[in-house]
Amino acid sequence: MVCNAIAPSLIESELFGYAPRAFTGADPGGRVGFFEKANGGTIFLDEIGEIPLEIQVKLLHVLQNKRIYRVGSTTPVDVDVRVITATNRDLEEEVKQGRFRQDLYYRINVFPIHIPALRERKRDLYILANSVLEDLCRKYDMEMKQFSEEALDVISGYDWPGNVRELENIIERAITVCDGRIVYSENLMIRPEARVNSTLKERLEADERKIIEDTLFKNNDDRKKTMDELGLSRTVFYEKLKKYEISK
Repeated sequence: MVCNAIAPSLIESELFGYAPRAFTGADPGGRVGFFEKANGGTIFLDEIGEIPLEIQVKLLHVLQNKRIYRVGSTTPVDVDVRVITATNRDLEEEVKQGRFRQDLYYRINVFPIHIPALRERKRDLYILANSVLEDLCRKYDMEMKQFSEEALDVISGYDWPGNVRELENIIERAITVCDGRIVYSENLMIRPEARVNSTLKERLEADERKIIEDTLFKNNDDRKKTMDELGLSRTVFYEKLKKYEISK
């Protein structure tokens, strides 16, 4: 379950289900939630950092007591579920900012696994990019394609701020615009300033752009918070957004 893909008002009913006629538009027969469906198995909560505080309280109750209540019902339902969570947020910082409950953080932080960003795994990029390319060619029933040497150099020289999702999207777009069996660097449509063999100025500008983009992403596009964190005045900040053509 991807938590940020569900409207906050619906998360509780999706997780825990609801009783018959619990609210307007509800199924007359009620509905089983994800926790009940996963009983005896595993539930994966992606983007756990996006869950509203009021739902975090109820999630903590479920993890501690292994018991849920459907929306609109006072009858408890016992569940035995292994919970795996994921997030791209710094939950320790979210706790400090009051956006994530400390007790829930410690409850889910039993066996943490840190997955480094692609920019920290340059050696894996060749294998991962080729794997994604093969999967996409099979998915769309295309003739199997391969990267040119220059295209691989561009892939390994890019920092991938969007990580695997960005890699998949760029390769998917590349095979769509590629006419033959070879995927060239121009098919990847990666900004020139992000490529290898840049001048010092280009590299510094690329780093500056990346820092601004990453900070905006971390702050959910909160520009004031990003300005404060980077120590930039409003004028300078918006000049850099314009210079690097950074939008939401």
